[in-house]
Amino acid sequence: MGLRFDILGDIAVISRPSESGEVVDARKIIEANKRIKVVLCKSGSVSGEFRIPSYRKILGENRTCTIHHENGCSFYVDLASVHFSPRLVRERELIANDVKSCEIVLNMFGGLGSFSIEIAKMRTHVIIFNVDINPESIRLCLRNIILNRQRRKIVAVLADAKEFTQNLFQKKVDRILLPLPVKSKQYLNLAISKLNEGGIIHYYDFIYPSKNESPIKKAFTEISGIIKNNNIVQTDGRIVKSVAPRCYLVSIKLLKR
Repeated sequence: MGLRFDILGDIAVISRPSESGEVVDARKIIEANKRIKVVLCKSGSVSGEFRIPSYRKILGENRTCTIHHENGCSFYVDLASVHFSPRLVRERELIANDVKSCEIVLNMFGGLGSFSIEIAKMRTHVIIFNVDINPESIRLCLRNIILNRQRRKIVAVLADAKEFTQNLFQKKVDRILLPLPVKSKQYLNLAISKLNEGGIIHYYDFIYPSKNESPIKKAFTEISGIIKNNNIVQTDGRIVKSVAPRCYLVSIKLLKR
């Protein structure tokens, strides 16, 4: 199997080395991309309460911090302390385009602010609550809000999403993002309870379809009981990316009638 890697700012992250080996791969990456200063290799899967992958340095400077640019936005990223996927660049753009001006948005797993900042840059008069339990994510989110000049539109909240939404957050909102596939289903009922009529939920899940089964249809089937009991309808669904053989990250757009 061939080399597979991502680029975040001036850091390259190898997720699958080639048969030539990590060091040879790293040298080739740096030779082909002169702006790359660090090459890391993913050394473990996402784990822990904060869902952070582990990495080891192969070549270059001894750091995991960089500034990543996409869709007209810039993000401080520290790969050692937060989870960030550059492969969701198109997804972030699609969500930002879907939001309307003057909406109140709740991002229940906001991380370092990537979805929230792209929405704020795209739309006028929005208010976005970017919630995350990881202190480093919120620290970076605050820096990114300033970096992208969005202090009037985004509120960064260091809190457990369930505790904040259920006990501290008194508003109902126009749109809710659930961009944490491993937990989204657990929070769907709570999200629905905070949604205005006509409001939208962007729901994400990892789906493992059987052969010839539609991942989108399976994702919808798995939450059909929840949405039927809450006057919710599916308006859109798409495969965001393939994660592993027969495993897909799926996005479902839900409307509260």
